[in-house]
This record gives sequence, structure tokens and C-alpha cells, in this order.
Amino acid sequence: MLRHTIYILIILFLTSCNDSERKHTQDFVVFESNTCDKYIGFKPTTSQTDEAEQKLLDYLETRTKTNQTIFVNSLDGKVPLQEQLKYYKRRYFGMTSIEGEKIIKIEFVSVRCGGQDEWRKIEYTSDKTKECWWSVQYSIDNNQIYDLRL
Repeated sequence: MLRHTIYILIILFLTSCNDSERKHTQDFVVFESNTCDKYIGFKPTTSQTDEAEQKLLDYLETRTKTNQTIFVNSLDGKVPLQEQLKYYKRRYFGMTSIEGEKIIKIEFVSVRCGGQDEWRKIEYTSDKTKECWWSVQYSIDNNQIYDLRL
């Protein structure tokens, strides 16, 4: 009986470790941007947020190929940012600029800093170190990543 239980646990563990196709494993929340500021908000669709995520991965991969890798601190030392994306929860904000450009701002909150559900609140801000919080913007109209703030 114990042998059978150990065998099942090992299989479950190995199955969970072999999920290389999964880009990110953490939760996300999509907001309509706060319309009190200079931007007019909209709620990004799932396809728009997926497109923004893919463009970010492409952007980071291009930087790595051109020897401009963006590194972040990890327990293992400095590692490429794209290898750490799975450890961040996402907050997506849809904005329309004054010029009419549709933008998705993605805020990344480290899983160790976001708390249970605090990170899901629109007014959430982190008092933690830079490793806990960073953001990037994606222009839907221009299909471009910009304003990476680590």
C-alpha cells in the first residue's frame, strides 16, 4: 500500500514538473483602466492580453539574441527575465491615449509579494523592493512593446 502511494506521488510530481509548454502559471486580472486620468479605459479581451504576452516574449527573446538580455535577481543569481515570468501575477489595464492609440499596460507582481488577493485590487501598490513589481506597455495598434520599467 505504501509502495503504491509513493509511486502515485512520484508520477504526480513528475507530471507537474514536465509542463514546459505552459508560458505562465499564475493568476491574472483584467481591469478597465481608471478613467479619472488622461486616458480613456477599456477592458482588454483575452486575445489582446495573449497577444501582448506573446509580443513581450518575442521582445525579450530578440534582446537575448542581440546580447542585450535583461537579467533579474533570483535565488540562483542573475537569470534572464523571460525565465522568471512564470513567477509573476499579471494585472492588465486597457487605455486609449489622447491620440486614440489602444494600449495595454501589464503590471507584474511577484508571487511572493502579492499576498493572497491584495494584488487583485485596482488600488494595490507595492511597498516592496523593485523585484516585486514592474510593468510594461503594449501598443495594440502598433503591435509593439515599450516602456519596460523594472
